[in-house]
Amino acid sequence: MLALIQTHLSAWITALLVAVPLRSHATFIELLCGCLASNAGWTTWALGAIERGCHWSTYFKLIERDGLVALHLARAMLGIVERVLGPGTLNFVVDDTLVPRHSTKAPGSAVRFDHAHKNNRPTYLLSQCWVTLGVYIGKGRVLPVLSRLVPTTGNRNKISLALALVKVVAKTAQYPVRLLCDSWFMRRRLIQPLLKRGIHVLGQARRDTALFLMPALKPQGPGRPRKYGERLYKENLPSVEYVLPLYGKEKQRVRLYCAVSLARFLKGTPVHAVWCEFFNEKTGVWSKARLLLATEPELSAENIVLTYARRWSIEPLFHNLKRWFGVSNLWHQRRKVLERMMQLRCLAWSLLQLLQHVAGQALPVAQFAPWRTRGPVTTGLMAQWVRLTFTGLHFRSGYDRKSRKFTMPMGSFRPPAPTG
Repeated sequence: MLALIQTHLSAWITALLVAVPLRSHATFIELLCGCLASNAGWTTWALGAIERGCHWSTYFKLIERDGLVALHLARAMLGIVERVLGPGTLNFVVDDTLVPRHSTKAPGSAVRFDHAHKNNRPTYLLSQCWVTLGVYIGKGRVLPVLSRLVPTTGNRNKISLALALVKVVAKTAQYPVRLLCDSWFMRRRLIQPLLKRGIHVLGQARRDTALFLMPALKPQGPGRPRKYGERLYKENLPSVEYVLPLYGKEKQRVRLYCAVSLARFLKGTPVHAVWCEFFNEKTGVWSKARLLLATEPELSAENIVLTYARRWSIEPLFHNLKRWFGVSNLWHQRRKVLERMMQLRCLAWSLLQLLQHVAGQALPVAQFAPWRTRGPVTTGLMAQWVRLTFTGLHFRSGYDRKSRKFTMPMGSFRPPAPTG
């Protein structure tokens, strides 16, 4: 197990070195491995989890100067994901999340509306807003590829940031790209520029979205031909029931109304519209219809519902990053420095998720969590085993400057000391 994880980590970290300046390779490796071995966002905790080979100021200079570019790291990480997943359409997921702050001096900190409506939390919250682009890798897991902090001033908002993230990351993708998003991001100024680049969009739209049938081939009377046909309503379509594995349920009854139509907010772009209703087994009542739109008319209604369900995987990703992997503790005085540290934390979490995806079945859960032997192997278990195994190692010694390759040092599992 240890040799398998070391092989994968060595190859992946070596692939990430392409996006780092040559003089900073060893320092970057130490800081990234420190993020792997620590579960808090403070840079001090990451440095305390390794045996440092340089003065502490060297690591802060790496993230404070402009030599480390988050976009280059994101593209290198996407290349690793493509090699692990193999050929196929990449499902990108874009969403935003709020990180509460107590200080108004934090970069990007402003009073924002909290759409989550959580208990014991005000409607308007002093927080930072992060827009994150992730990629779906299967089994309900989304890897964070690139995140940007929404500024408090200027005309850049979440939609323009999401568009910029998709453009710069998908530019180097080797396989076709599809974007999954919720109703907030289903806007013409996001979708149409992506369609021009060959990127399809699948997302939830408003129920009152104006959809029309195809116009008649021959115009009726003089004048220019009609651009739209009759208005399309759910009540005029036949329903089809399916039993699909959706949102954690192996058998979920759904009722679908589907048709290929023209979306007026996209200036007549053909879309496949699917109204989806869920059946509640406890109350015996069908839920309100949700409208899903796909810019790929050839997709079936069943595939559209199953594909859109993958978007929900980014919500537990935000929960894990903020609560269990230290994003809530990130603190730097400059926005660019904060985004670089956020990229390092996301890279570490992505490597752990890839490890769980590739070598999760070989994890020796009985050594450190025997009460979880019958349960599934999660990324949290993988992170705990990595911390117990690789904390305190001298990672700089594993880097060969001549070959520019990194070999993970041999660690040993150290079970936690009993308490009480």
